[in-house]
Amino acid sequence: MSPTWCPECCTRHDPRGTCPGPLLATGDERAGWRITVETKTGLDAIGVLVAPCGTRWRARILTYPNVLWTVPGGSGAMKFAAASPQEAERLAIAFIKAHCIERGWRRRDEVVVATLGSFADERAPDAVAPSPARRRLRSFPIWFGLLVPTIEATTANVSETGLFISTTRLLDPGASVLMRLDLYTFRVALRGQVVWSRGSNEPGRPAGFGVRLVDPPAMYVRFVETLR
Repeated sequence: MSPTWCPECCTRHDPRGTCPGPLLATGDERAGWRITVETKTGLDAIGVLVAPCGTRWRARILTYPNVLWTVPGGSGAMKFAAASPQEAERLAIAFIKAHCIERGWRRRDEVVVATLGSFADERAPDAVAPSPARRRLRSFPIWFGLLVPTIEATTANVSETGLFISTTRLLDPGASVLMRLDLYTFRVALRGQVVWSRGSNEPGRPAGFGVRLVDPPAMYVRFVETLR
């Protein structure tokens, strides 16, 4: 018998097979692979969210900023379960690509900057709460430099204690960096230390470098705390 969408776990499996249950997240759900597609109504940013579920992993599909793809009948968000995050993400990506082909949607690219909106958290009751310094996936204009912040880039994520700058103009780990960050209604000066870098784009993970902030201003910390 061919796999069908199960109303309990919201994955596709043989109806006669064992259902894995609701597959609630037991840890943080991170954004992975993303793509921009041209639909009949305009451009959409579509991506994959990946989260641990006990000893397994699950992926969900999102149209940014906050529309989760649901199973036929709308009983819940589609899920793709596997033993590893890479395999769960691969299954979701394959579904997205087949969906685009079926509907004649044209893929524009596979590296997009999109803001993650709010949607219902699917977390197991006994899951470990995220740390105060959890990353918020936000794209803000930023300028950086060793002596003067003149190189333009964007953030990929921010937290109270650090941020990731999406750029191909890399700085070496250990370097001190000055930054000027444009937030929604104000601009803030930051300084920090580069802790790691990635030299090339990977699916859902842009080139750039991570920064540990040094004495971040209180106004920046308060702003980040308001992000969900």
